[in-house]
Amino acid sequence: MTMRKILAIVGVLAVATLLSVPTTFAGDYPDRSITLIVPYSPGGGSDLTSKVVAENVSKYLGKPVVSVYKPGSGGAIGAAYVAKSKPDGYTMLVGSQTPLVVSPLVKKQLGYTQEDLIPIVGYSKIPISINVRADSKWKSIQDFVADAKKNPGKYKYSSYGTFGASHLAMELFAQIAGIKLIHVPFAGSAKANAALLGGHVDLSSTTGTGGLYEAGKLRTLVIADEKRSPLLPEVPTLKELGYPVVLDIQYAYCVPKGTPDSVIKKLVAAHEQAFEENGKAMAETFAKVEQIPSYVPHEQIIAKYNQDKIKIKALLKTMGVKTE
Repeated sequence: MTMRKILAIVGVLAVATLLSVPTTFAGDYPDRSITLIVPYSPGGGSDLTSKVVAENVSKYLGKPVVSVYKPGSGGAIGAAYVAKSKPDGYTMLVGSQTPLVVSPLVKKQLGYTQEDLIPIVGYSKIPISINVRADSKWKSIQDFVADAKKNPGKYKYSSYGTFGASHLAMELFAQIAGIKLIHVPFAGSAKANAALLGGHVDLSSTTGTGGLYEAGKLRTLVIADEKRSPLLPEVPTLKELGYPVVLDIQYAYCVPKGTPDSVIKKLVAAHEQAFEENGKAMAETFAKVEQIPSYVPHEQIIAKYNQDKIKIKALLKTMGVKTE
């Protein structure tokens, strides 16, 4: 047998071998369970809402979406894990501005960039609120601004952490309003609000204040959102009062860069169907942890995070923070 014939036979056998190996194409996706990386501790509001959406989405994907927890570093540990995962649609991240936008700007040697994670859809948001104690002399944000201008650097506010959305929203507001405040960060909104109620700070810029508001323990002056919250419809936005501060916490599911477009389309379609058919029921669950269902389509959520990056990067520069 000549060498040419031998090579020809080998070539045919190689092709046959390749054809016999099962390959997962987009049409077969998903053929197993999907891992959802939650970069926060279990049991919190973000865990609950991500699970509710995942349970509904799994109905339309035909496979379960299973939560796995990798908390730490403001969500950056979980985000780094997903960014380095195989881009096949079987590992997703619960993301928000902190791990997706802020951390890549302010943390060195993070191990990933914003571009390494692709937002699929937005699904939930939390407005940032500015609050005072119920017995405060400030009845409105205008009252506070007038007082703060007369007393620069006198008043302290709490947030749920340095460079978190509540910190950045308050700093942006202070700059626009032309006032100087002292920032006192805490590990979470509960502690930040407790500091306000205990008289250790004068205001809080936080989330999770609805129960305290309804109980008459604090007064929410404004929220930093595009429009009023359905959970606190009587509370105005900073924007409508002349302070263009729009910086909420927007959650989204993300996949690693390089995930096939066909897979992303299937994930987007499943989320869209879940919200169309089960949105009302999800909203009731979300309200229990003071979150608002916020379905943001694929292209729009990418644009939102990109716009937030521009806004936050400019703000950090004015704060004297070196980015990237």
